[in-house]
Amino acid sequence: PLPATPENITRGTNLANFSQGGGGTNLLPALKHALAMPQPDDVSRSIVVVTDGFVDIEKEAFQLVSTSLDQANLFAFGIGSSVNRWLIEGLARAGRGEPFVVLNPEEAAKTATRFREYISSPVLTDIQVRYEGFASTDAQPEIYPDLFADRPIEIIGKWTGKPEGRIIV
Repeated sequence: PLPATPENITRGTNLANFSQGGGGTNLLPALKHALAMPQPDDVSRSIVVVTDGFVDIEKEAFQLVSTSLDQANLFAFGIGSSVNRWLIEGLARAGRGEPFVVLNPEEAAKTATRFREYISSPVLTDIQVRYEGFASTDAQPEIYPDLFADRPIEIIGKWTGKPEGRIIV
C-alpha cells in the first residue's frame, strides 16, 4: 500500500486518466487479494470497487464483502451506460454503504464529489456492541462496519428481558 500523499494521489489520478478498460472483470480474485493485504491495527481501510459490473459471481462477492466488514469498508462505484445495478447495489448493501452510479461523463464530477464527502468523515472504527439489562438473539449484522458521519449502523435483532436495558457501543 502507498501512503495517500499529494504526489501519490496525483500519480494515481494520472494513471487512471490514461488507462483504458477492456476484457473481463475478475472481481472475486481482486476482492480476495485486496482483503488479504496486510493492514496496520490503527488504520481504517476502505476498498472502492469501480466497475461496469459485468460478472457472474454476484452472490459470492456479496458473501465475501458481508463477512469481511471487520477488515475493510467497501464502496461500490458503477460506471457506464449499462451498469449492472444489481451488483453495485448488492455490494453496497453487503458493505453497509451507499451505491454510486455514473451513467454518463457529465455526472462523473458531481458523483465523485458526493462520494468523497460521504467517506471523508470517519467517526468510529473497531466497533463492539454489548447489551445490558436484556439478552439479544439473531442480531444483524454480526460484524460491524466503521461508522462514518453520513452512514449509520443499523442493528436488527430480537430481545428478551426488560425493555429498560441499553445497548453499549
